[in-house]
Amino acid sequence: MRVGVDHRTVAERNGAPPLDAGIYAVCMVESEAFAGTGASDEFWGEGQGRAPGWPTVRLRYLRTFARQPLTIATLREQAPDLSPLLLNGFQAASFPISAADFQAVMDQLGEPLENLPLVTEPMPASSNELVALEQKYRDASPEVKERVSRKIERGPVGAAVKRAGGFRCQLCEALGQNPIGFKKANGEPYVEAHHVMHVSSQAVGSLAASNVMTLCANHHREVHYGEIEITIHTERFGVQINGQIVNVPRCIIPAKDP
Repeated sequence: MRVGVDHRTVAERNGAPPLDAGIYAVCMVESEAFAGTGASDEFWGEGQGRAPGWPTVRLRYLRTFARQPLTIATLREQAPDLSPLLLNGFQAASFPISAADFQAVMDQLGEPLENLPLVTEPMPASSNELVALEQKYRDASPEVKERVSRKIERGPVGAAVKRAGGFRCQLCEALGQNPIGFKKANGEPYVEAHHVMHVSSQAVGSLAASNVMTLCANHHREVHYGEIEITIHTERFGVQINGQIVNVPRCIIPAKDP
């Protein structure tokens, strides 16, 4: 979902700044086009509504990036060879892009395709539907997909920070909860490394130990997709979660004397 020029007035934005042109969501088309019932509510510009009968499709949002959209300015800088339709915009319309361009956008978003919600066929509701599925898949071989993507090497920093912190979830600890998760087969507690500044941004310092928080799997997913905001301070992260703000110390490695 690409946002173009934000033509809303200050009143229509409720005083918020205009949106930057960029990618704000990934969605999937779930239906063939059908005659819609019309759309002309407050979310449409004056004279831009859709009359009944306008071709319409059903969409399902797979992931939204409203808090940290991928701006078109960033795409133009990082991936200038993408489709001009994507980089220059095609306001108020949909347009196709290649699989390679889609993969490039997902790489810039730092969102592996396998992390998107899987779409499965509905459970058969009758014996006839079960027979139809059996006929469809009985002689089918598993589909093999090859995905070639640009990956950014995170290096051993995350593992070192985990070990230095005793494999503890820093958010659980800050909230007064048990910071030690389950133990792996080797006896080491399981914890994940979260890079506060996204590594995909390639910003200086994003690979540093001071940019890493150690989190349990639940808090790591919540930081990415929940209502959590993190501010970066010199020696700590300020984390707003569940209506409260807690402090998480940063892993500061003293610089060696020259």
